[in-house]
Amino acid sequence: MTLRTDNMTGEFYRTIVEALPEAIIVATPEGRMVYVNAALVRLLGYGEEELLGQPISKLVPQQLGRRLEPMKWLTRWAGEDDAEQSRFLDLIGRAKDGREMAVGVRVREGSIGGDRRYFISVRDRTVARDDLVRAKETQLLTSRILAVAADAIVAVDHAQKISFLNLTAEKLFGYADDEVIGQPLEMLMPDRFRKRHHLEVSAFGNARQASRYMNERGRVVGRRKDGSEFPVEATITKVTMGGLPTFVAHIRDVTERTAREKALVESERRFHAIFDHAFEAIGLLDPAGVVLEINRAGRALTEDGRGLIGQPLWDLPWIGRTDALDEEGRTRLQDAVARAAAGEGQRFNVDIHQPSGTVQIDLSLTPVRDESGKVVYIIPEGRDVAKVD
Repeated sequence: MTLRTDNMTGEFYRTIVEALPEAIIVATPEGRMVYVNAALVRLLGYGEEELLGQPISKLVPQQLGRRLEPMKWLTRWAGEDDAEQSRFLDLIGRAKDGREMAVGVRVREGSIGGDRRYFISVRDRTVARDDLVRAKETQLLTSRILAVAADAIVAVDHAQKISFLNLTAEKLFGYADDEVIGQPLEMLMPDRFRKRHHLEVSAFGNARQASRYMNERGRVVGRRKDGSEFPVEATITKVTMGGLPTFVAHIRDVTERTAREKALVESERRFHAIFDHAFEAIGLLDPAGVVLEINRAGRALTEDGRGLIGQPLWDLPWIGRTDALDEEGRTRLQDAVARAAAGEGQRFNVDIHQPSGTVQIDLSLTPVRDESGKVVYIIPEGRDVAKVD
């Protein structure tokens, strides 16, 4: 069956409809198809003769748990205003081979030769639906990853209003998401830092770099719901969406690490206080005998206390040494260091010639092992024999 045409104008419009890339169906008020164009034949794989006179439900399979009556839908949808009719309704269509596909359908009521007809356009939405499904899956995966991330993650819009925070951020700051969404980011930091931080984020929004380590501009401090403060390490990234920047901050509580670092600094301070003020000459060597550390008493046994670090123990400028004694002492020290590096402690006396006379030094080399038993350091200690009880 074809459209009624009785002049060249009718033929002209029929040619246009046949040439359209969009699939077209003309149906009676009872839902019988009276015309399909070539695009619909290509889309669904039916021949024209297989569809003409058939109910439109032939192309719309019943969905599990959903009762669809095409004619009721056509009647209702065709009666909507122009704004509604311009929208495509997403349905599932069925091709001749039984394959189901996502289609977008739009309908308008009109007449041909005084007979009421429904004019239906059909668009293949398979690719669009697949893209949408993939986008939703990606979004779901991303949200799940963000939700369980070890770092607290907070996103803010161009006005620096909080738009997202993950579970870690909720636990870290003590807020539920509905307490902070839409609120200024500054609520998560102490008052004294808010103005500066707001200006820095604004400047970052206008900068060319895509991310920034926030701590490079100074200490960053967070503030919990209960008012308590804590040091944080933060990185901020920006993404342009809709022409406006969105900022995402990855935040890590470094309270424990800061405490450990302070404790380590204090420990090192105490160690050096003891090390440098010990009466005995003490040093630290690597397994090859190179000096890593040497205390004040050890430096006093050399002619020049400078430039000792990085030198082999046997090459240090010991006070009063002669060429002959130097060569003999050198060989003896090299052998002792090699034995200590192999794990064997060494102890022997050496003579140090000073302007006031010869001083006999009780020298020990103690190997220091790591967890695996490997010697990683050697500690040389020298004591004046005359002062040892």
